[in-house]
Amino acid sequence: MNKLVTILCAIAFVLKVSSQTPYKIGDLVNEFTINTTLNTKQSFSTLKNINGNIVVLDFFGTWCVPCIKALPTLTALQQKYTGKLSILLISIEEEQRLKDFIAQRKNLSLPIVVDKGEAITQLFQPPAYPYTIVLNEERKIIAITKAENLTENYIDSLLAIKQPENIMVPQKPVVKQLQQAIVKEKMPINPIIALSEQFIYAAKTGTNTASLITNLQTLPFDSLHNFLVTDSEKKAFWINIYNGFTHVFLDKNPERYKNRSSFFSAKQITIAGKLFSLDAIEHGILRRSKIKWSEGYLNKWFPSKIEKELRVDTLDYRIHFALNCGAKSCPPIAFYNASKINEQLDIATKAYLNGEADYNARNNTLQLPTLMSWFRHDFGGKKQMLRLAKQLGIVPADKQPTIHFKKYDWNLYLNNFKN
Repeated sequence: MNKLVTILCAIAFVLKVSSQTPYKIGDLVNEFTINTTLNTKQSFSTLKNINGNIVVLDFFGTWCVPCIKALPTLTALQQKYTGKLSILLISIEEEQRLKDFIAQRKNLSLPIVVDKGEAITQLFQPPAYPYTIVLNEERKIIAITKAENLTENYIDSLLAIKQPENIMVPQKPVVKQLQQAIVKEKMPINPIIALSEQFIYAAKTGTNTASLITNLQTLPFDSLHNFLVTDSEKKAFWINIYNGFTHVFLDKNPERYKNRSSFFSAKQITIAGKLFSLDAIEHGILRRSKIKWSEGYLNKWFPSKIEKELRVDTLDYRIHFALNCGAKSCPPIAFYNASKINEQLDIATKAYLNGEADYNARNNTLQLPTLMSWFRHDFGGKKQMLRLAKQLGIVPADKQPTIHFKKYDWNLYLNNFKN
């Protein structure tokens, strides 16, 4: 009988969904009215009246078993983050039924909004229950997930994005410059890139990345088009994703690094419902459909439709100083932000080459990192490499040294956050 009631409620809900386009990740939620709220002394007359840096709207049903199972988790989060987080349960059920439900649960302290006429529910149009919306301080949707995926680590990472200076504690000037480039950011947060930054933060601190990975997996594919429009946005997002997953995978199972070819080519990353390999992200998206082992001279003959949709318009050689493959010779991991990506990549390039490039005045030779040899066409050949070394002050302007390439150190090194 209970199963029948559940099915009938679900069918009734679907039939009542309006023709309005539902809100999606990245949308700014318009003001709406809250007429009746149970189980609280607070007044929530409108969305604007809800306090907190983060607001969670959990579309809830007394007939929904997963919804009920998530209540203790949501209650604990609300208690821990009082003043910073507000969680509201949204229900389309009759007020008396909800009052009876509350009366049977003494430990339930979360407010329940009685959505009479389903005015709020029709704005978001949950396709199924459970369905949870996470809003930032500007009341933009930064995640659409399930209540069970909301963990303390996840909430901590969301709050950390509001104070990026707390994400890292750099000890060297160049890393401080990278972080300052993020702190100076005044533009509205791009929710997709913010999610990638949260993921990097969790990977760095060794906290649970499961909920963030779930959010990345369940992003609407259209959101990649809507929020990753410019090359700056694409580079910031995909560099963060590449570095974050490399670290997570190898931290969990370092043995996978023994077969590097398999590790980098395996389709093991799900973003917006699509499978990607690390190679696909690096050579397909960030290098604009280049063949991996061709020194950058050859393009793929038949790149996939998805790759062509997502890839950058112009290849930027500086990405090679930002991507971390897990090896000791790899560049360090940093947080990349679209509005400051050029400044950050310049800093990363200077930092890496100042540490890895060696000029011998006696022999007039220049030793460069091997990765510049692997992708020499990306750098414009040896002439452009030398010009870059001169621009950075590594080689005197009047010298024409012979260029050699160093041996790459493939020893696994996971703590490469330049701290």
